[in-house]
Amino acid sequence: PVVDEIEVAGKNLRDEALKYMKVRNFYKALGLYDQALEMNTNDQSALVARSKCYLQLGEPAKALQDAETALLLDKSNIRAIYQKAEALYYLGQFEHSLMFFHRGLRLRPELASFRLGVQKTQEAIENTIGSNAKNQPPAAQKKPPKVDKPKSAKKPVLSREELDKRAARRLLGDLYVDKEYLENLLKHPDLKKADDNSEGISEFAKDAINFLNNRQEFWRQQKPCTSLNSKKINGNNGGLP
Repeated sequence: PVVDEIEVAGKNLRDEALKYMKVRNFYKALGLYDQALEMNTNDQSALVARSKCYLQLGEPAKALQDAETALLLDKSNIRAIYQKAEALYYLGQFEHSLMFFHRGLRLRPELASFRLGVQKTQEAIENTIGSNAKNQPPAAQKKPPKVDKPKSAKKPVLSREELDKRAARRLLGDLYVDKEYLENLLKHPDLKKADDNSEGISEFAKDAINFLNNRQEFWRQQKPCTSLNSKKINGNNGGLP
């Protein structure tokens, strides 16, 4: 059948393009991906691969377009989600990049690529917020004077909040770091100054926190006295194919 012939021809072109990608001949690879997509505009593998190629060529806007086209065909395409997150990162849209790295991490928590993506976008957001704070007038940067806390001879009793945090750490494992980061991000006073789309980011952060709370409750019911094995979260530190 003609459809089978097109699929085989497309795969051959992608395989040949991959060889050029490995030797960093990105323009040659791009031409082959273009040919594959001329034969079949809905070739998700070619769209994702060309997106990756565009990033290597320093064209993140085109990389984003290919990733979004692939996601229109299949919103759960894990490689397309990763490519969209990467493209947004290189476009400097760190908050939206973080959204898609988190989305991929939720779908495939064993893939280290998404956890590394979350880490680098968090650092980029913090650096952006920090830079904006430095540019404020001196009065806005002035910190309140420190007040020495009275020393106590007795070891303080842990508050309910601290006990809840410890329980969350046991149940969520490495994911607790993400939950804590999102909670602190919502409280950050410079977030709105750093991002005009902060309302959307706040909604995403709340949604992600709700997801982690539900996961925490699930593990509490399944294993009330044990922690979530970090190996189940990190897997074998594998990356995307």
